[in-house]
Amino acid sequence: MRLLIILNIIVFFSTNIFAYVNIYPLSFDKRIDGMGAVKDYVLTNTTSKTVRYQVKIDKTKFERDMSQWTEIYPAVITLKPGQKKEVKIYTRAPKNAKVGEYKMVLNIKEIEVPSEKRTERKKINVFTNLKLNLYGYVGNLDSSISLNKVEAKLDKKGLTLTGKIKNESLRRVNLEIVAFDKKSKKEFLLADLKLKQSEEHILENLKLYTQDKEQNYQNFSTILIYEKGIGKELGKIKINKNL
Repeated sequence: MRLLIILNIIVFFSTNIFAYVNIYPLSFDKRIDGMGAVKDYVLTNTTSKTVRYQVKIDKTKFERDMSQWTEIYPAVITLKPGQKKEVKIYTRAPKNAKVGEYKMVLNIKEIEVPSEKRTERKKINVFTNLKLNLYGYVGNLDSSISLNKVEAKLDKKGLTLTGKIKNESLRRVNLEIVAFDKKSKKEFLLADLKLKQSEEHILENLKLYTQDKEQNYQNFSTILIYEKGIGKELGKIKINKNL
């Protein structure tokens, strides 16, 4: 009997330990002074059971914390299998807030669904508890980057990037790196990159998304670097071809 109980516990953990919260997007990165900022997050239930989440904003130990200025709706959300719902986060800094980057924590905790409460004491529940760091900023903190010995090369093996990219902004930036075809105006997303203030990244270590074998990369002439979600162009790199 004891062996049977142990096996039941192992099976339960093996089917639930990999449970996670399917949420998009994963960042905030908005200016929160003036009229403030609002952002929608989509939660998706990819499991075969009904799930319920408690959604709240936690304080941080960060010197500039924006949790006290933030509202979230709804605070509790129930999702049937395959269902999607939105959560809205609104933040507005007071007029006397100092210029700079601010932080809060989005806490999404799975809770019991009332109709599915377990009556057997020996059953064990494993609940998801996601904590996601979100950042905003006060003031006109323009985004900028610097490129050090950056090159883009295209040969028969594919496209490679070398050199270093550095965030010169007074806040973190989320970047999109795309290949651009000047004639057709077509763009192909190569990579996403998050950089903290003053952070530098070696482009050789950047993992590019799988390149479509049917795509004619010979037509791409330039690499463009955008600030994600804003579309502001921050950098441009000519592609050197050796085909």
